[in-house]
Amino acid sequence: MPELPEVEYTARQLRALIVGAAIQEAHVFWTRTIGYPDWHDFCAEIVGRRIEGVRRRGKFLLLDLSGDFFLSIHRRMSGNLLLLSPGWQIDTSLRETDNAAWQTRGPTFLPPTATDVAYSRETSHCRVCFDLADGRRLLYTDPRKFGRMELWPCFSEAEALHGLGPEPLEDAFTVEHFAEELAKRKTVIKQVLLDQSVVAGVGNIYADEALFYAHIHPLRRANSLNASEIDALREGIISVLALGIEHGGTSFSDYRDLAGKAGNNFDHVRVFQQDGKPCVRCGTLIERRVIAQRSTHFCPTCQQLIAE
Repeated sequence: MPELPEVEYTARQLRALIVGAAIQEAHVFWTRTIGYPDWHDFCAEIVGRRIEGVRRRGKFLLLDLSGDFFLSIHRRMSGNLLLLSPGWQIDTSLRETDNAAWQTRGPTFLPPTATDVAYSRETSHCRVCFDLADGRRLLYTDPRKFGRMELWPCFSEAEALHGLGPEPLEDAFTVEHFAEELAKRKTVIKQVLLDQSVVAGVGNIYADEALFYAHIHPLRRANSLNASEIDALREGIISVLALGIEHGGTSFSDYRDLAGKAGNNFDHVRVFQQDGKPCVRCGTLIERRVIAQRSTHFCPTCQQLIAE
């Protein structure tokens, strides 16, 4: 699932490339991708609006639109955004010839030149396509269909993004606030870090990396951490998220950036999916365990489970 670094990296790309562009038409190929409003109203409301800004809140990508609206995109497990240059054509003939295949793959996008053929494979499983007035197309692809888009008036932003905690890369993520939140929770720290109401944008990858950074076992109860451990964990969260952004996000499965390229942060992780490999700090083999229904990776020596 794209986490904060992957969403932030895409937001920065979009901010540089599409701010000022107008949406000429919206094509919805999988109606359940549209969470609000009804997909017919979504298509009607978004046409003609200019993209005035691009933001991120937690794992949500936010496009500020003219007329005091914003588009929220939650990519979830496998959603990606791709920007196509002018000249790409949409082929929807599969919908008539093989509807079962259409439900899975969606339309085919035909490249304008032979040099774009290799890129065309990234356009598979398109669920929504925005035609921009300058001829470009912004695609939302999502093989697993879990992602959602919603179009909201700006005054409803608090409702649309209800329940998100502080941004870990902003000043609101203080050690005092973090300590207060952890003190309320008896559940294991790995599970707490995945709770978006505690800190927005952290998911499985960066929770594992932050806990390793802070030498904290993922099964420690959140309210058992002392002040120095909480400070180290907060520092670790900020550090591993910043590193992820710097390296374009972590691609080990579906995540791609706006140009269809994989991020290279997987080359820099220390424990995530490194089970069976020696710890970079002490040489002990990294272990994997399922915690809170998520695969969790840690060093049993550097992150000892101490008696509480």
